[in-house]
Amino acid sequence: MGTFFQRHEAVLEWGCVFGGILLYAMSLNLFLAGNDIAAGGLAGVATVLSRLIPLRISVLILLMNLPLLAISLAVRGWRFTRNTLVGSLLYSLLVEATSFLPTMTSDPLVATVFGGAMYGGGMALLVLGNGSTGGTDLVNRLLVSRFPGTSVGKMSLLVDGAVVIFAMAVFGNIEVGLYAILTIFVCSAFADKALLGFEQGNVCLIITSKDPKEVSAPLLAMLHRAVTKLDGVGMYTGAGRSVLLA
Repeated sequence: MGTFFQRHEAVLEWGCVFGGILLYAMSLNLFLAGNDIAAGGLAGVATVLSRLIPLRISVLILLMNLPLLAISLAVRGWRFTRNTLVGSLLYSLLVEATSFLPTMTSDPLVATVFGGAMYGGGMALLVLGNGSTGGTDLVNRLLVSRFPGTSVGKMSLLVDGAVVIFAMAVFGNIEVGLYAILTIFVCSAFADKALLGFEQGNVCLIITSKDPKEVSAPLLAMLHRAVTKLDGVGMYTGAGRSVLLA
């Protein structure tokens, strides 16, 4: 029974990985590449290079991933590199398989919003499936292992920022970079919403030694928030405290 559920969980994870990579590929071909929007990652670099080199975007992504995978294998080992290898190969395959899709719009703002949202959905599925497409995600992890004082988020910002600047320099168009930045923002926001939920609320936790009725009165009267009182004890002093949850 345990083996059955483990296999079932593995199928769900790989289903999320496949779905996420498919959304990545469709976002690239339907919205981003046709509008020269290089929103970070190796896909962004490949979008720029495809205007300079007579190679398809899928081939460029694969060629750039191969040395990164070799470095990862040497530095981090096969266990770390294995899933990323599968993800990167699948990404190049699906980018090529969906390359027949037409660019849905020539309006870069529309492409930014819908391409970013689709990319964000793919990112959320990859997180759920614990998958990776290699590329700059792999670069970020390798650089963080080399410079442990830098967080993955900051390293990602630096690497994707470099890709955006590269695109602006090659295309000679600042607007292309601005649309890419907006795409990255939409992608991140949509991924967060998809993972954390679209309907979120804020909870206020107040720990006080004052009269709880006095503290909660403004919340009830002015903010119209329900307040729940809990009893707490400070573990250091042992003194009783009122814990108000609003």
